[in-house]
Amino acid sequence: MKNLRVRIAALILSLLLLLTAGSAAAVRKSCTILIRQAEAVLAAHEPAEEIEALADEWRRQSVLLHFFVPNQPLTELNTAILRLDALCAEQSDELPAELHGILASLEWIRGRELTAF
Repeated sequence: MKNLRVRIAALILSLLLLLTAGSAAAVRKSCTILIRQAEAVLAAHEPAEEIEALADEWRRQSVLLHFFVPNQPLTELNTAILRLDALCAEQSDELPAELHGILASLEWIRGRELTAF
């Protein structure tokens, strides 16, 4: 009987460790994909298409991120990413600054996930 309890406890501990490692890997992967896409927008001569690709990628990756990251940073990122299209249409000088802010937020989320692990 005691041996069964130890096995169950070891199984539960192993599952928790796997979930933690899996969540860290998933968040890092999602943030890396979004960072690459945001850097492509920064490097683009005509950023309208790249902004659309970033918004599409954000819609896909944000579903996964909502499981592991608190809502406040994701809400701020969502607002910033949705602003990019308007800034691009106006040809605003704020576009690069907003992109750098998005990159900083994504890097913070990615780094924060490592400290939680």
